[in-house]
Amino acid sequence: MKKSIKQEQFFESRLARLDEIVGILDAGEEPLDTLLVLYEEGVELTKYCRQYLEKAEQKIEEISGKQ
Repeated sequence: MKKSIKQEQFFESRLARLDEIVGILDAGEEPLDTLLVLYEEGVELTKYCRQYLEKAEQKIEEISGKQ
């Protein structure tokens, strides 16, 4: 169970970082090179979060199907 809590915290921290990146990109006040690096990081974070949520959804479907 502790592993799930750590993974959830990891997910939450990545989601918070993604939100931070979106704010920086929206502001557009950083140099273009910095924005490109942040954009790339945001894409990777988005992929991770999407995969995490898909796994969570599958698990919920499995649990629901067992009842």
